[in-house]
Amino acid sequence: MTGRVMTGRVTREGRRSVFGTAAAASALLLICAACTSGGAGDDGAVPPPQGASGPAATHRVLRVATASDVSVGPVRERLIEAWDKSRDDYTVEIVKLPVAADGVRSQLVAALQSGSADYDVVNIDVAWTAEFAAGGLIRPLAGGLPDDMWPRVAETARYDGRTWAVPFNTDAGLLYYRTDIWKDRNWRPPSTWGALELDVINATTPDRAEKLFEDGYITQLGPYEGLTVNAQEAVWARGGELVNSEGEVTAASAEVQNGLADLYRQYESIMPKGLARNADEHDSMVAFRDGKVPFMRNWPYVYNLLDARGSKVRHRFGVAPLPGRGDGKAGVSVLGGQNLAITANSEQEEARAARELLDYLTRPEQQRCLLEYGFAPVLKSSYDPSGTVACSLPEDGGGSGEEQRAGPEHGKNGLPPYAAPLRRALETARPRPVTPYYAAFTELVQTEVHGLLTDGTDQETVATELSRRLRPVMKGG
Repeated sequence: MTGRVMTGRVTREGRRSVFGTAAAASALLLICAACTSGGAGDDGAVPPPQGASGPAATHRVLRVATASDVSVGPVRERLIEAWDKSRDDYTVEIVKLPVAADGVRSQLVAALQSGSADYDVVNIDVAWTAEFAAGGLIRPLAGGLPDDMWPRVAETARYDGRTWAVPFNTDAGLLYYRTDIWKDRNWRPPSTWGALELDVINATTPDRAEKLFEDGYITQLGPYEGLTVNAQEAVWARGGELVNSEGEVTAASAEVQNGLADLYRQYESIMPKGLARNADEHDSMVAFRDGKVPFMRNWPYVYNLLDARGSKVRHRFGVAPLPGRGDGKAGVSVLGGQNLAITANSEQEEARAARELLDYLTRPEQQRCLLEYGFAPVLKSSYDPSGTVACSLPEDGGGSGEEQRAGPEHGKNGLPPYAAPLRRALETARPRPVTPYYAAFTELVQTEVHGLLTDGTDQETVATELSRRLRPVMKGG
């Protein structure tokens, strides 16, 4: 059967509607930490697949809610559809939610809390796993995750000693840089923020660069999850923590203040302020593609978009891990990505099939396809030139093979050019705080740090206010 793609809200009866986002402002009701609805074992967990299952008694529908796929392809949707085409007993309906992470969470929370949408699988940001688990919106999974999975990636699927999801793809921020503008042919991409800022100066000096830029760097500083990510990375670069691994608030430290000061100084000195203050991933990509800046922090999926036929910077840029602070330590990215979870209300047969789908999507063949199209695989072996399995994703009929090809030419190791720097970035990437109150945490960070950028509030005041207000937030207040 061929899957269907839908938008909005879907119920088991097939009704569709568009609902408001007001309900998203409310916190999750932490009603339970485990559910015992159909399809689960005695402890409430959905068991792993036990070999090939027999056909269902009747044809059934499996509904998968996910953000719109921004990759070339779109590869994640095509992988789900490939599983669907292999099944005669199921049709998969892909329900598209907003691209922005904040909007996806709002719709999912509202729909799952109210029971107004009958999703079987939800594709959630890795930072939401604890919230959805503690709120009783998803169910635990029995059995382990693949041994080959990045350990920190596997941890994003766990909460309170149980596994609640299967990581679909992971993510780490990369530094994008222009390769075609430097008069010094021995130029190398900066490994420290100090070197980057010097390169920005060189990119505005006629005797150093062939093309001059008014601004040097852009990242995601709009008041949404991207700002939380960048604030975390700036603080980590200075050795600080907003919240430590024990859940204690440490935002008032000198290291946090120094990190926030670095972020503000870069914003004031090397970024296009009017654009950067409200920029998301797409805005940043467009600014880099259109030649407004020679450096950009963004996610791996952007590589194939920039290298697509017709792009102004095709074959004129490269990527590297994020810079460090010059103390010999590598830069640190936030660990991003999406986890697939089975909803608490999924019926017995759907839950069984959903677990089979999750298992399929983490096999080496499917994970290699993610790498080809710009996503970060959750399996370490996917980045190994000697052990990678070829992607066998079929054409979807939407264009020629050349148009649907991932984009960049592979290197001598048979991997896309971003694979090696992405692997290095994942080796040091760190997760955001694991808490069922993450939505309140990130909203507060966005509010305070955006005030630093827009109002010029000094970093000591921001750090002190963050510390004061985060303490009750991290306790559910």
